[in-house]
Amino acid sequence: MDDKIDFEAEVRASSFIPHLQSDTKEAIIAELIDALARDGKLPDRDEAFRAVMDREATMSTGLESGVALPHGKSTTVPGLRAAFGLKPEGVDFKALDGNPSTLFILVVSAVNQATPHMQFLGELGRALMCPAVREKLLQAETIGGVADVLTEQ
Repeated sequence: MDDKIDFEAEVRASSFIPHLQSDTKEAIIAELIDALARDGKLPDRDEAFRAVMDREATMSTGLESGVALPHGKSTTVPGLRAAFGLKPEGVDFKALDGNPSTLFILVVSAVNQATPHMQFLGELGRALMCPAVREKLLQAETIGGVADVLTEQ
């Protein structure tokens, strides 16, 4: 059985908020979770929010270079769900480098499906290491634009 995900398809199926309104870590996570719920991608919005916040309580998912990857495992989500959000002015996400986060990718996946979760995060990590990719993402206005940037070779 081939467990390899179709990264581009997963990104294109994601929710997207080009201009996040929130100014705190918890509110950014709630805004992204709400986008998934609004788009019909979460059977239980509150459980998914709790799963991400529980994971966030163990260690901040604010990485470096303006990237935050809040994520969690949910018992109610049938597969991988992702939401992308942008806030060019940045939010304090307790990032490893101490700088504000501007690119937010929230991932919620099924508890019993570790492979897609890890593959998706790995593909994101590889793409986001490139400063030009991060810069282009901040200009994206659609999820299609996000997918194009993340998958261009």
